[in-house]
Amino acid sequence: MDKKLILNIENIEYSSKKSESKSSFENIKKDIELLPTVLKLFQSIEVNRLKIGEEEFKIVLNEKELYLDNKFVNLSSKIDTSSNSISFDLHSLYLKDIKLKFDGKIKIDYFNEKLNYFGNFYYEDIKSSLNLEMNKEIAKFYLVSEPFENLKFLKNFLDLPLVAEEWMYDNVEGKMKLQEFYGEYDLKNNQIIEKSLIGKATIDQAKIRFHKDVDVINTQSLNVTFKNDNLHFDLINPIFKEKNIEGSFVTIHNLTSSLNGEVEVNIKTNDKLDRDILDILKAYNINLPIIQKNGTTNASLTLLFPYDLQKDMSTKGEFLINDAEVSIGNFSFKTKNATVNLDGTKIYIKDSDFKYQEMIDAVVNLELDTKTLKSSGEAFIKNLQIKKDNNEKIVEIKDKKTLLEMDFNKNTIIDLKDLETKIEVQDNILININNLAKIYPYSKLLKEISAKNGNLNLEIKNEKEIKFNASLKGLNFPLEKNGMKIENLDIIGNIEDKNVYISSIDEDIKLQIKDDVNLTLKNLSLNIDIKNNKDSLKKDVNINLINCDLILDGTNYQLKNANIFIKNQEVNFDAVVKNLDLPLKKNGKEIKELSLVGIQKDNNTKISTKNKDLILELKNETLYLQLDGYDVFYKNKINEEGEDNSYKNVNIIGKNSNIIIDEKYKLLANNYEIRVREDEKYINLKYKDNEFTLKQSKDKKIDIYTSELSDEFVNAIFDKNIFKDGKLIFLANGSLDKLNGKIIIENSNIEDLAILNNLLVFIHTSPALINPLLAIPSVVGMATNSGFNLTAYKIINGIVEFEYTQKESLLEIKKLVTIGNGIDFEGKGRIDLNNMTINSEIKLIFLKDYSKIVGAIPVVNYVLLGDSNRVETQVNLFGDLSNPSISTNLTKETFSIPMNITKRIFSTPSMIFDFLSGKKSKEEIKNEENRINKPLE
Repeated sequence: MDKKLILNIENIEYSSKKSESKSSFENIKKDIELLPTVLKLFQSIEVNRLKIGEEEFKIVLNEKELYLDNKFVNLSSKIDTSSNSISFDLHSLYLKDIKLKFDGKIKIDYFNEKLNYFGNFYYEDIKSSLNLEMNKEIAKFYLVSEPFENLKFLKNFLDLPLVAEEWMYDNVEGKMKLQEFYGEYDLKNNQIIEKSLIGKATIDQAKIRFHKDVDVINTQSLNVTFKNDNLHFDLINPIFKEKNIEGSFVTIHNLTSSLNGEVEVNIKTNDKLDRDILDILKAYNINLPIIQKNGTTNASLTLLFPYDLQKDMSTKGEFLINDAEVSIGNFSFKTKNATVNLDGTKIYIKDSDFKYQEMIDAVVNLELDTKTLKSSGEAFIKNLQIKKDNNEKIVEIKDKKTLLEMDFNKNTIIDLKDLETKIEVQDNILININNLAKIYPYSKLLKEISAKNGNLNLEIKNEKEIKFNASLKGLNFPLEKNGMKIENLDIIGNIEDKNVYISSIDEDIKLQIKDDVNLTLKNLSLNIDIKNNKDSLKKDVNINLINCDLILDGTNYQLKNANIFIKNQEVNFDAVVKNLDLPLKKNGKEIKELSLVGIQKDNNTKISTKNKDLILELKNETLYLQLDGYDVFYKNKINEEGEDNSYKNVNIIGKNSNIIIDEKYKLLANNYEIRVREDEKYINLKYKDNEFTLKQSKDKKIDIYTSELSDEFVNAIFDKNIFKDGKLIFLANGSLDKLNGKIIIENSNIEDLAILNNLLVFIHTSPALINPLLAIPSVVGMATNSGFNLTAYKIINGIVEFEYTQKESLLEIKKLVTIGNGIDFEGKGRIDLNNMTINSEIKLIFLKDYSKIVGAIPVVNYVLLGDSNRVETQVNLFGDLSNPSISTNLTKETFSIPMNITKRIFSTPSMIFDFLSGKKSKEEIKNEENRINKPLE
């Protein structure tokens, strides 16, 4: 049949039970499949209305034109047929259900069952060139668009998960242009082959939003690529809140997969890590507690969160921080460089420089949990110091490793494990040093006070306002309480600007530092060793002592109150000293309390009472003491134990000041002067007309001499009324190894002397004195000589010569001669001062009145008195010096007198001859020279 049919139909209705087309794509496919058959049978067709089931068509077909219209498709095209193909020059192809319009050229190759399309499509405001290649099973397309507003048109063609749709349609704004887009469509299953989709696009002046709760990022453009179901956004010159985040990108992996889809947000910046960047993380419920206040950070942050909310979000980041001030929580510190890695909820801070104010300089390695805001790690402390406003260091730790824990919750807590120290940062900084033993090696202050243990709590508002409390143990304060050294002390205190206040809990110790340092001590003992601790006065301080003991160089002073002012190494003080144990009395009363003032500087000290009646000066190696109205008590035993030779020169001036030895023997003085030098000594004492002088020369020779001493002066020395009236002279010279001297006595009654009393009692009770021969002269003597009794003995003239040796403590009486009333004494002896015993031989010369009477008759004189012209006996005194024993041969000598007289009768003729001739014998001459009634010299 060469002839083709011509068909003109106005209206045809046909009922069919076959499935209807559901879309324009199905309709076009059926029409294309039917078209070759129709063109073979008909030359032209014009059907105004063709209804098949529910579908209506209008068809116009001839050799040049094709027009087709139904509810899905409107087609108007020129047509060119050949044996194996048909070509269309589309005026318009409009797919009504998707509102998509095409124009261009279509070629249908029946032999190869292939369709090619080259043209444009139009969808809403989008115009794009399209290349299409289609066979029975698949359609391949490639398109390039003109700029358009957004990708929301794809919602009609792509069924994407909600997260993917947000990124495709909502999170990106700007002028978009598809540079290329390739894809394939499964005609059998009527769906896009998603894995085939590949595309590139640019979005000029794009705004991209990482999260709906985060501000947009402005870019010069976005480069968008799509491949393997991954949609990638490269941000070109992106600016986020004036921050350059160049290098940042977003990739949606497995875009179309609800199960495996995930969004990767990668943020890069070389700006500070501040609140703007952290707000992005916060939108994803990532609370990174790090805020950078200044400096730079090279940051790379990757957020990977899946479509499936049941899956965990992945967060990774690296932050290289330089020359910055960083805050973690409410804790701020400085760092020269820090490496911070973020992995999920963990932050790893590696080899990071860490500097907090001027307190801590360290290198730290930490692991921080962003959920708990707690971290742990270690720190190498290059320098940790706590110092006062004047830069004086309280604690200084260098080159110390320690385990470290930090808590960045409400208050930041830094726990230096190895140092048992916690630092809590809130509005104020709280420092708790739980074990001072850990800090002791690093604290000059703790070493100075020897606080080897205990704890310390500091509250630092700023470097000028600090509060603290402490329990200190192992102290080495020069303080005692109740006789016990203060080794433990609980204190509280505060520092405000340059003012410091410290107090013990019981308020016995208070320290206040303003312009001056003021220390108040109460009910304590303060021990200061100036001699051995020359640095004790280097610090200026005012000390107020209340009811305290001051132990100064080993000497204890009990103070009612005292004020001590130390400035420029000069010490000024005034004090009321109580409970004194001084070798002084005034007006017969012990000195229990004194009000003193003084000054000490450059090893020179001056102390005086407020009325200047006692002045003590210590200058270099010289001691000067001035007394007025004080009696001085001297104890031999104490001074025998050893002298304090710290002062080479000693000067003592006394006025109206007596010297009392062993609280018994008194040297009366209106004034005296004592000078002691390293190799010389001089003592001069005056009382009324009495004067005593002692000199010791460089060669250790001693000279002692006195004026005529009164009975008042001498009796005061011996604390007994030994002498009455008369005068006494004391002379001595030599050395302490051998001191020779003499005592001269004139016209003095001796009373209350145990040795003399014992002798007198012995003599008066001796039976020999009852002898009638001797009784008469004795009565005459008692009548003619005044003052003779049992308790008194008058020395008209007397002399004692002695030798004293200090080494053996022996007093050798070489010669003792006295001429007295009724009895004279001649003798010698030794007194051992070690045990206060005496051993002596003394001749008693008595019956002197009898001798005078008889002596006037020459022959009788010789017969009765003998050659010596006197009656005498020898007495031995021995034993305790205070009450010696006596032995004598007095009785023997008395009863032998008649025999001696008989013997001398036979010698009388020669004596008479000599008397008559006026010639004296040699014995008479010798005896006259040694008469006991002549003082020995």
